[in-house]
Amino acid sequence: MSSDNTIRLLLINDTPAEAQRLVSMLHNAGRPNRAQHVASEAALTKLLQEHTWDLLIAAEQGKQLEATTAIRTINKLQKDVPTILLTEREGSQPVVEGLKTGARDVVTVDEDQHLLLVIQRELTALEERRQARMHDRRYHATLNRAKELLDSSKDAIAYVSDGLIVYANESFAERFGYSDTDDIEYQPLIDMLTEGEQEDAREFLRQCAINSNEVEAQEWQFTAKTANGTPLGTKAEVLSTVYDEERCLQIRIASSSGNTEELEAQLNEAKNRDAATGLYNRQRFVQLLDNAIQSAAGSQRTGGLMFIEIDRFEESVQQIVGVAGADDLHRKFAQLLQSSVRRGDILARYGEENYCLLMPETTPDSAETRSRELLQKVADTIFEAAGKTLHITASIGISLLSETSGNADKVLEQASKAHDQALKSGNGNSFALYEPDSEQQGDADTYHRARVTQALEAGNLKLLYQPILSLQGSGEKIYEVLVRLVDGKEELAPMAFLEALGDAGLSTKMDRWVILNAIKAAAAQRASGNQTSVLLHLTVASLKDTSLPAWLGVAFKAAKVPPGAVTFQLRAEDINSNLHAARDFAKLVQDMGCRVAVCHFGTGLSPFKALEHVNVDIAKIDASFVREVQDEGEDSEALVKLVGQLKEIDTQVIVPHVEQANMLPTLWQTGTDYIQGYYVQPPGEQMDFDFSLD
Repeated sequence: MSSDNTIRLLLINDTPAEAQRLVSMLHNAGRPNRAQHVASEAALTKLLQEHTWDLLIAAEQGKQLEATTAIRTINKLQKDVPTILLTEREGSQPVVEGLKTGARDVVTVDEDQHLLLVIQRELTALEERRQARMHDRRYHATLNRAKELLDSSKDAIAYVSDGLIVYANESFAERFGYSDTDDIEYQPLIDMLTEGEQEDAREFLRQCAINSNEVEAQEWQFTAKTANGTPLGTKAEVLSTVYDEERCLQIRIASSSGNTEELEAQLNEAKNRDAATGLYNRQRFVQLLDNAIQSAAGSQRTGGLMFIEIDRFEESVQQIVGVAGADDLHRKFAQLLQSSVRRGDILARYGEENYCLLMPETTPDSAETRSRELLQKVADTIFEAAGKTLHITASIGISLLSETSGNADKVLEQASKAHDQALKSGNGNSFALYEPDSEQQGDADTYHRARVTQALEAGNLKLLYQPILSLQGSGEKIYEVLVRLVDGKEELAPMAFLEALGDAGLSTKMDRWVILNAIKAAAAQRASGNQTSVLLHLTVASLKDTSLPAWLGVAFKAAKVPPGAVTFQLRAEDINSNLHAARDFAKLVQDMGCRVAVCHFGTGLSPFKALEHVNVDIAKIDASFVREVQDEGEDSEALVKLVGQLKEIDTQVIVPHVEQANMLPTLWQTGTDYIQGYYVQPPGEQMDFDFSLD
């Protein structure tokens, strides 16, 4: 949030003079605010429901309204209002207590400089969360519009996943003589081809799926069968894409409405260009940038993006030559930029007064050198517009493209931040390279810790069960138990960020809650005649908790569950970092009758080294081995080799994240014991999988 924006502030303080001092302090620091003093829970609820607020600053110990009550009210109403507590106590204890209640930070009274820094951090994080929610809404709105366009398109379009037609528009159904799309959806595409072409078509589609080319469509000519069996010669384009969040192939057959290809190409070209400069427009550039990011992710090359903006455009250009003259200036500025473009570069007009230059392959030094040269070229040029001469400068923000870039929005945001940094370092005519910072992680840690603590206290947790299916016909009925934090309509996996937080007390408390509730659920299943077993994940804190084995013995007896029905799963990285504790824990629970599993197996330099010290019964292969085969089209050699090595030391193997049936023959031949993943069944709230299907 910019320091120029007015802060919408809630204040909870029993001393009116102190509340006024805070307001004045913020104003004096250049942070205008609209403050509202809150004296009761009812008043706070009314304010939260009627208005949007940016921040709550509360005294740690209030008589009129306790800070913990205020935070609970905010969470109950699902409002995003960060809370900062003020304390008169010294030391770390008030900070620890405040964070546990859900406050974002705790600051000592009168430490105004500290408070200002915390406020700025929280407002920046708040703005980023709001932007993320806005982008999410826009994204889903775009998906809905795209669906409407697909439905109404004259082109015949279908999406195919694992050989099945998961979507077809009306034009596709009509083209092949079907009256309704329901007649062909979730039917094998191959069945719509003449028998003589089915084998070749199956191989062609398989290669398209493996290549995952989202940029260039593959041409496909085949003979289809209409609804009444009549052969129909067909020419289509096949493109790898995502539909309904699933990887699939798009089959597009252009409408036969006459020879309009040339006109369509001209219209598309015009649609992708900025009218004033002839450069690519924003919409087309974002598409090209996304393509470049995907290329960078699949190679070792580093690309770069220049975000170029004319300095003080309104004062230096628009107020002098007017709107028409500004358009003339843009044309000439674009020509200057075009003269600096190298082979492979892509130049676009991104906004009213800014441009983007995409460099598919560069280095940080090269990008900075080019920026310096380009800025000098702009500064040395005298532009003419509307009969007047103009001397302008520009500033540039640079962001690099690599395998970590993510998406176009992220790269553009980084380049824009670098541009802002360039402006701060001088009065224009400057550049800066974006460099990530690590200041935001603490904010997320605070937030997650508070949410888990509150969920444990309020009981806002539930268990999900995902079946683990035997490939060797053992008849076992095993479920991995997953815990979810229920936050309104949202469900989160708290274990992931508990591991990162390193909060031993909270982690062990969560682990024991999961164990108790999971073995109760297993006991209920076993009482009804199902010999159900559970796989339970343990955090590193529980691994090192020497009191846990004794507690487990009591828990098993209380739940009337045999220890053999429980397998404890440890992360490979936790075992490697705590070999002695892992060895002792494994021996103790195995002596009780439990099994021990290791997950994420295969990561690190020497994954088998730890197994020389720690006896594990089951190894769950790291999901990256499976994704290489399923999603990236690589061969299964590494996966097969790892499974073989585990079988040589008599360790049972679970292969997770199995999502495609074509994985099964390979896994069965390797001797894989169990599979897990959405192909078997997603996690569910009941233990209701039919294991007789194995």
